[in-house]
Amino acid sequence: MTPNYEYDVFISYAVQDKMFVTELVSHLEKAQVKVWYSGQELRVGSSIEEIIKQGLNKSRCGVTILSKNYFIKDWPQREFHALWGRSDSFIIPVWHNVTDEEVKSFDALLADRWAIKSHHGPDFVSKKIIETIEEKKGNIQLTPLANNKRNKLVARSSGFLVLLFVVIGAWYFMIRDVPSDNLINATIEDRINTFQKKIYEEHQLEMKELAGDTATINQISAYSDRYNALKAHYRNEYYFTTGYHKFNFKKNVEPAIGKEIDLLSPVNRYGFKDPEIYLSDIKPSPYTMNAKYVFINTQPSDYEILDEDKVDDFTYTVEIRYQNYLRYLSVALIYEQSSNGMKYRQTTFQGFLPVETYQFKKQQNDWVFVGLE
Repeated sequence: MTPNYEYDVFISYAVQDKMFVTELVSHLEKAQVKVWYSGQELRVGSSIEEIIKQGLNKSRCGVTILSKNYFIKDWPQREFHALWGRSDSFIIPVWHNVTDEEVKSFDALLADRWAIKSHHGPDFVSKKIIETIEEKKGNIQLTPLANNKRNKLVARSSGFLVLLFVVIGAWYFMIRDVPSDNLINATIEDRINTFQKKIYEEHQLEMKELAGDTATINQISAYSDRYNALKAHYRNEYYFTTGYHKFNFKKNVEPAIGKEIDLLSPVNRYGFKDPEIYLSDIKPSPYTMNAKYVFINTQPSDYEILDEDKVDDFTYTVEIRYQNYLRYLSVALIYEQSSNGMKYRQTTFQGFLPVETYQFKKQQNDWVFVGLE
């Protein structure tokens, strides 16, 4: 009896290769291919092993993104051995920036199989995956790149190797007790998405209260120039929040954001590319100023894993470096001629530290995210 599959492909990959995988998934889904991969299916708090097991069982075939990262990571190898252990599925290997020798050092048998090379780009890879799936559905036998003699040897050895892979997979599950790549990936993306949503919701509420609206860079520059031209004593205040840490005073904010604040201005859009810009002017008057303008980063936050460390049996840390880590900037300009003659500029940043360390703790039988160091 032919199994009914919910997904066409299960993608097994290392979290460090997420950018390539995300593009690949986009191409596959545009072609109506049903894809299971951890970037979509997992959420913080999920039972990681159970959900992955369900994804494997519901998928027609497995696509393995074989890379240097894949070869050294525990959880991708667990998925790999689980795929090998299924008699009713097949594997489509994708070589991602690896050589023949590197694949052979990981698995000599796998190096002899037909594979797709990623250097042609995600679009090419997706088309080859689709062709392979269609061939499988039509019961067309794929021809490996190995010679016939070696293929015969592979056929004779396959039963033993399947058993070997299952045993190795069980070994990994039992003794390599670390947070899964999927848990790490889901945790980081949950932090990014949750904090971004909070920033935007608070911004919308504030703009409603202050009767703010979208603005142009020329409008913002005019307000900034007017403020700078005011002859008055001044006070500058600086704040930065990450959702976990708060900084104030220029001497603390500047090293935290990794930027020289004096170089940021409306002229260079405060370092943002194509930001959303808003302005509220509470008391328009030639004698006073009580205005606030906001820049919101529209570029997606991405990240790379710099380091992972198993501190002890119950503590695991993951060091992350972000791209586009500053998500929000507001500048409040305040001046009243009738008061003490002071002018105030309050600059507030919200976003992530350029580098953050995620901490996971073992609680009973599960690894859970407990916060940032």
